[in-house]
Amino acid sequence: MKAFYFVILFMLAVIFSCQPNAENNVVHHYDTVKSVVRTDTGDFLKVSYQFDGMETCSELRRASRDGEGKPFLMYAYGYDTLGNKILTICSVFNQEKKDYVHLSKEENEFDATGANPTLTTHYIEKRGHWFPDQRFGRTYDAKGNVITLETYEPGLGDEWTIKSKTYFKYDNVGNVTEKTDFSVDEKGEWRPVEKFQREYNKSNITMEIIYEPTRNNDWKEKSKAEYEYNNSHQCSATTSYIKRGSKWVNYVRSEYTFDAGGMMLSCDTYFWNERTGKWVFHDKEEY
Repeated sequence: MKAFYFVILFMLAVIFSCQPNAENNVVHHYDTVKSVVRTDTGDFLKVSYQFDGMETCSELRRASRDGEGKPFLMYAYGYDTLGNKILTICSVFNQEKKDYVHLSKEENEFDATGANPTLTTHYIEKRGHWFPDQRFGRTYDAKGNVITLETYEPGLGDEWTIKSKTYFKYDNVGNVTEKTDFSVDEKGEWRPVEKFQREYNKSNITMEIIYEPTRNNDWKEKSKAEYEYNNSHQCSATTSYIKRGSKWVNYVRSEYTFDAGGMMLSCDTYFWNERTGKWVFHDKEEY
């Protein structure tokens, strides 16, 4: 939980240090809101808006002595005639201007069936203009699973340059069993980056092995993680190993506790001591 608060505070610091252009101020009015759910986390108030059944928008509001503070992020959505979300605009509340200004935009293109987004393009707002930031291309199997994910970065003019490609494999129930990453080097050639393979017990991950490329662009085992679960199917412990030669060596173990409602209470972390052959307590996180 401490890490969560740190991330949120960091995001706030970055967002409010920006100076967006005043010409792009926009206020989003929730005319189609059907219900509002508020969850008080102590330091932040999470507000979730349920729209016309097609969208839910969640925000984090800063604590205020006078009650709720202004949501620091707002989202507006656009749809095509089939109901597919083809546009998302994120706006941030600017304290100095006391108004919302554009921050980022996402555009989606769909396949012929309208069920799967094949191309997603991200933009960021600077000085009153939208600038391309990143693009993702996807292909799917007959079950609607993503089997190829390509990432692009802006090139010259309206061109995009491909930078990486990821391949996925699935089991019969849609769990990812293998993910392989490749990137383009300075010569324009594809190079392996990383691969992982997973094993499952029903829907739970029981083991994950990560591979790294060799000099001849083959794969070798790098690390492994094993997962344990309680009777409520919550992950109660994880044990990680590293590969040394032909042997797996203990590395880190984490153990989790939960309350009767399923909320995580704590995480105890241990490191393996090779000299004594025992797990040594490192730290405890309480939530």
